[in-house]
Amino acid sequence: MNITVLSIEPASELGTFNMIVLLDREQHQFTMTAETAKVSGQTIPLIKGDRHFCKTFRWNPEASVKLYKLTSQFNQGDFLEFPINLGDFEFIEIAQFSLNKEVKISVK
Repeated sequence: MNITVLSIEPASELGTFNMIVLLDREQHQFTMTAETAKVSGQTIPLIKGDRHFCKTFRWNPEASVKLYKLTSQFNQGDFLEFPINLGDFEFIEIAQFSLNKEVKISVK
């Protein structure tokens, strides 16, 4: 699946951004949130995606990290020239299974 970021713009709420992304030919809008956290006395920036973002990229952490990094760069005031093509990524959905199910193995 080819990922192209069409735009990142500040949203109405402080610290939030609207990201418009093409996944192949399908356009998606995600709301990203910039926050900070204190770890060992250091303040570090954090970027979080909305529920739609998390569901869309749950099986491809490499793609989501690249999108988080772009949002972080935008949040820090870096100049980004859109559109930005991130390339092709594979989205493999892992079959869900239950740990409580009994598995029978036949050995002959």
